[in-house]
Amino acid sequence: MARDPDNPDHIDPALIRFLVPVVDALCRAWYRLDVEGMDRVPRGAALIVANHDSGITFLELLGMGARWYAERGTGEVLSGLGHDRMFDIPVVGDLLARMGGVRATHANADALFARGRKVVVAPGGNLEAFRPWTERDRIKFGGRKGFIRLAVRHRVPIVPVVFHGGHGGFLVLSDGEWIVRLLGLRRLLRVDTWPIMIAAPWGLAVGPVFHLPLPVKVRARFLAPIPTDGLPPGADADPVALDALYETVTSRMQAALTEMSKPTPPDSAR
Repeated sequence: MARDPDNPDHIDPALIRFLVPVVDALCRAWYRLDVEGMDRVPRGAALIVANHDSGITFLELLGMGARWYAERGTGEVLSGLGHDRMFDIPVVGDLLARMGGVRATHANADALFARGRKVVVAPGGNLEAFRPWTERDRIKFGGRKGFIRLAVRHRVPIVPVVFHGGHGGFLVLSDGEWIVRLLGLRRLLRVDTWPIMIAAPWGLAVGPVFHLPLPVKVRARFLAPIPTDGLPPGADADPVALDALYETVTSRMQAALTEMSKPTPPDSAR
């Protein structure tokens, strides 16, 4: 029976325990995945904000999740907010729901925080996932502040996690925003980009398709939590407060991504 992507309790702990060592081993071997700073994540409810680093084949996010459960157990569930279309894919959508994923709506996020969960969101969506190669080291949320409003309303800390490396596993020539405008795809499919890219196994591919990522080096770094409980009541409706918090989150993530993008000195690679 298919799991309901709008039911935050449709989690399968047995499946998670089965997949954790498999996914962790795969990501260690394929990506040489390093996850840094997990000890910075506080107990209890929190909003974990990630950059979207490698198209819709975001395997490094699954690798981070596997490392999380391997080190902290399944008592603290990571519940990801996903695009509607992901849950429409046969088998994939059901797996996502069983692993804690829910459709990205404020109602679902409210239900998760009410349960004291950690909610994972990548605000950049396909705008960031398919940013051109020349922008691969840029945080690109497109001014979306819904995640800020959500955290402030629930007074939960925002914990940024920055991924680096995955965007080198394929080559985005153009994000294809002009195609979206020409065909009216934003209204029809809720997408901002229709990328033109070179990716395995397709060669030249057009559209937000899955690809086989190259075995590039990937890192994930948790940053220090950004508290929201000190803001005054009603701050979730205050544009000035939301803009300031958005700037804090994105600037800290950009600083981390810029630092992570620097070439590793030979002595540090040993």
